[in-house]
Amino acid sequence: MSDENKEYDGIRYRAEKHAPLVFRILFWGLVTWGAIFMAYYLLSGWSSYGEYAEIKKAKEARLAAQTQKEAAAKAVPAHEEIRTTNLIGEGKKEFAARCASCHGADGKGGIGPDLTAKTYKYGKTAAEVTATISGGRPGGMPGFKNELSGDKIQGLVQYVLSL
Repeated sequence: MSDENKEYDGIRYRAEKHAPLVFRILFWGLVTWGAIFMAYYLLSGWSSYGEYAEIKKAKEARLAAQTQKEAAAKAVPAHEEIRTTNLIGEGKKEFAARCASCHGADGKGGIGPDLTAKTYKYGKTAAEVTATISGGRPGGMPGFKNELSGDKIQGLVQYVLSL
């Protein structure tokens, strides 16, 4: 008995010898695309190791350029003592205007921590104090990167470190 003439739930069974033309075209198109894709990546010499090496080389070049730029920025000017004295004076004015309300006029603390201590929670080097003043710290210390110029921030740093 053949299943060709039977109906199942109102659906008449039709046995097809071949898939529809659209499906055959799609199938062979995908097989062709897959073969070309594999040949390109397998035979072209591409490798993830080579790509990684290129990215690593570019990153190292960027870091070297950034290091050179930072080294040039940290170069000591000829009149460092005069500049430092001026920066400390400017820093004292900025401290009185912006910092004294929390840290006290003499930097001994209040709402904010004591700035005359030998160590600070986030470090007492010039770079660490600059990062604290620029970016702020959690728990109430606002960042002043957008409000103060680089020279004013450096003045504040010099003044805070001189306390």
